[in-house]
Amino acid sequence: MGSRQGSVERVGLMELSQLFTEHFRGRTVLVTGHTGFKGGWLSLWLDSLGAKTIGYSLEPPGEPSFFRVTRLADHVTDIRADILDRERLEQTIREYRPDYIFHLAAQPIVRESYRQPLDTFGVNVMGTANLLESIRRSNLDTACVCITSDKCYENREWAHAYRETDPLGGYDPYSASKAAAEIVIG
Repeated sequence: MGSRQGSVERVGLMELSQLFTEHFRGRTVLVTGHTGFKGGWLSLWLDSLGAKTIGYSLEPPGEPSFFRVTRLADHVTDIRADILDRERLEQTIREYRPDYIFHLAAQPIVRESYRQPLDTFGVNVMGTANLLESIRRSNLDTACVCITSDKCYENREWAHAYRETDPLGGYDPYSASKAAAEIVIG
């Protein structure tokens, strides 16, 4: 049996890295949730590519935090605000006019979703809706990438990874909120 070479292997990692650098250098990128682990890594990577990175988030979720250990605030424009504050979010988008928005702001903990289900739905669903409405109202030509979770799919305990054609679902508040966010994004 032969193997199929993926696009990364065809292009090569060095060439791919150069393409990302050339594309994002000098571009303005807004990252919601930049004080979290994944948002922090993304913000640091964008900064290393030469992007003008603006982070929009609440305080880091705990100690130690990736945000503080890497001194990310020294590398990005650090805005502490709630994704549920649509007025402030719209103001930020109008002021910075991002070329790209990566939306990672969320309540990401399943156990916490049982303790605080309304907060989980608020942040994960209405926070996403606030962002999309803020972009719509800005009339900017910006690309938005919304990050959710594989937990948005109905858990069927399959051995294979979930696909975008699988049914949405979830029995815990976190999973249900991520499925609802997917519908809002759709």
